[in-house]
Amino acid sequence: MHWLIRVFDKAFVQRFYEAHLLVFLFIVLVMFGMADGKMVLFIHYSILQSVFSSIFTLFCMWCIWLLYAANGLRYLLNTLNKEEFQFLYISNTARPLNLLKALGWAVVQINAPILIYGLAGVVIGVMQGHYGLAALGLLGLVFNIAITVTTVYYRLLRVHTNPLIAGFNLLPRIKLKPNMLSVLLRQITYDNKVALIGTKLFSCAVIYGAHYEWASFNYDIRWMQVAMAISIPVQGILLYQVWSFETTYLNFTRNFPIEIWKRYLFVMALVLVLLIPEVALLTSYCVRFHILWQLPVYVLYAVALPMLLYAMLFTQGFNQESFNSFLFAIGLATFFITLFGYTWLLALAFLPISFLVYREAYYEFD
Repeated sequence: MHWLIRVFDKAFVQRFYEAHLLVFLFIVLVMFGMADGKMVLFIHYSILQSVFSSIFTLFCMWCIWLLYAANGLRYLLNTLNKEEFQFLYISNTARPLNLLKALGWAVVQINAPILIYGLAGVVIGVMQGHYGLAALGLLGLVFNIAITVTTVYYRLLRVHTNPLIAGFNLLPRIKLKPNMLSVLLRQITYDNKVALIGTKLFSCAVIYGAHYEWASFNYDIRWMQVAMAISIPVQGILLYQVWSFETTYLNFTRNFPIEIWKRYLFVMALVLVLLIPEVALLTSYCVRFHILWQLPVYVLYAVALPMLLYAMLFTQGFNQESFNSFLFAIGLATFFITLFGYTWLLALAFLPISFLVYREAYYEFD
């Protein structure tokens, strides 16, 4: 065994599983505590069958794999940044092939849970005849491994540039003007990637279920309204991160001569950008059931409710605990209201109320 493999195993792999041991035990208990005996295998076989039955479910599973791989990559880079592990940089004196072999084996071991589960799904997809989806799933797994190995390899060579980002820099780019919207958008997409992906997965999964699963059996316009009452308030998690960033690092901008309505529109534009996946699913839903007249109501509701949540953060006495309680309460309230088909009333009421609250509380917030 090459000396690099032993060093990377002790520095990366063993410490990674020691740090995540309790999490893995919890996941194993949840996954295998749902049933007894052969039923456990049947449940997981059914899950993998459904994953490789459509491009959407495969995409959702790939995003979960990507989250796991991103966590492993973050752990590797954080380890390299620690002073006690600076000695690992001497590995760049080894032959490039040996370094890639040792690093690749370490990354494969760290990503073993998703590789085992994913490869089992690929085999099941091939057995079910979903060759294209199985190939895409396999490419997704290889992509996760390749990006992680490449990024850490370049970091060991002391090239502090993400090769994926460096490749994108060669493509034509849309340059955002340095305004409040671009700053907030970068904060969400760069500093809160995990929260963004997790929120979008949950929100889109609920709307997708209302679209293709529930409505196909017994169509009722209230199904989508109820689904939105569950999924849209989740955007408050992202807006809380925006609010925390703004009040911590951009508090000085309150002295700028910017009208309050422009500040409000900056945040609304951010919400519209974040809601692009949900709006696309809602558009598909309205086209499928020939209810395009409902689309403006849905979009207005999807924008107005997060704006109300954001405005409430500036009121006196709000903190993370009270915001979570308010988030749950308003989600529950809108859930019951939509059962009676009054989503249009909520859509019309939330937007002006959110602006009034934002205007009154923005400069009084301490």
